[in-house]
Amino acid sequence: MNDVKRKWVILVVTGLFFGYMPAQAQSVTGELAIATASAGGAWYPIGAGMAEVIKQSIKGMQARVQTTGGGVENVKLVHEGKAEIGITISYLAYNGYYGLPPYKMKMQDIRTLCSGLSTGVMQVVVKAESPIKGIADLKGKKVAVGPAGGGALTVLGDIFQEYGFKMSQITPSYVSYDEGVTMMTDGHVDAAVVYAAVPTPAVKTLSTGPHKFRMISIEEEIRRRILSKYPYYVPITISRDVYGTASNVEVVGTPNIVIVYSKLSEDLVYKITEAFFTPSNLEKIRNSHPSAKALTLERAAIAPVPLHEGALKFYREKKLVK
Repeated sequence: MNDVKRKWVILVVTGLFFGYMPAQAQSVTGELAIATASAGGAWYPIGAGMAEVIKQSIKGMQARVQTTGGGVENVKLVHEGKAEIGITISYLAYNGYYGLPPYKMKMQDIRTLCSGLSTGVMQVVVKAESPIKGIADLKGKKVAVGPAGGGALTVLGDIFQEYGFKMSQITPSYVSYDEGVTMMTDGHVDAAVVYAAVPTPAVKTLSTGPHKFRMISIEEEIRRRILSKYPYYVPITISRDVYGTASNVEVVGTPNIVIVYSKLSEDLVYKITEAFFTPSNLEKIRNSHPSAKALTLERAAIAPVPLHEGALKFYREKKLVK
């Protein structure tokens, strides 16, 4: 077991059984900001569903969805208290907490609210007639890589490394997923990258529109190497039925989690967690986007970074942690 994976296991086990020292708590009244991503991804509607649950369940509390660059930025925003709640990728939360790339300092004012939200999936889209047949063909090409600060950048870097080239060897366009897909169909870039839960609205529009497209798989040998080298990736098969592609698409993904600002009060985070997992509210969140169907109470307490004391209290009551 490598050092990174070992640290993760130790953190989860220690956190689940002994809890964490709470940060200096502060009450937040009025409005909570939920950091998501661009409007064309899956996180925005999921965040909207969470905001609605908070507004309807906690008296006097408002919540709004905050459009952001995505998972990388959300860790920083929550750590700095510029957003009280954020959706991010498990490996970004972990790397941020320990000050690992892409972060230059430890982001230790983040806490886990719940895990198992959905799985971010690497999706590379090209025109049907494009000469790009595989990931290796992206070298030297113009690629829409999603918003600056989005989770796609680190994942692309990991994948490119296994193919023997670097991010610096493509010409990136930092735009929203919607814009990236439009730039691809208009011929302004050679490929568009979307890193979001499936089905992703930005890609789904292609399947119902006039433009013919293909999706690029990761070769099986390369994918095996990625899964072996990085403990936070999981294998993903995008069924041909999802977007109407000619065949299944074989890629990788990472689980997504909800993080909160460490200085939110225990009482408030307890109420938010309780609200999210009240059966009728959970169903609302799960219905906000198909990928949110993955959210269950049974998986919620698996934490790559410490659980917030309020969430920990709730999960202890439900006998999910000791």
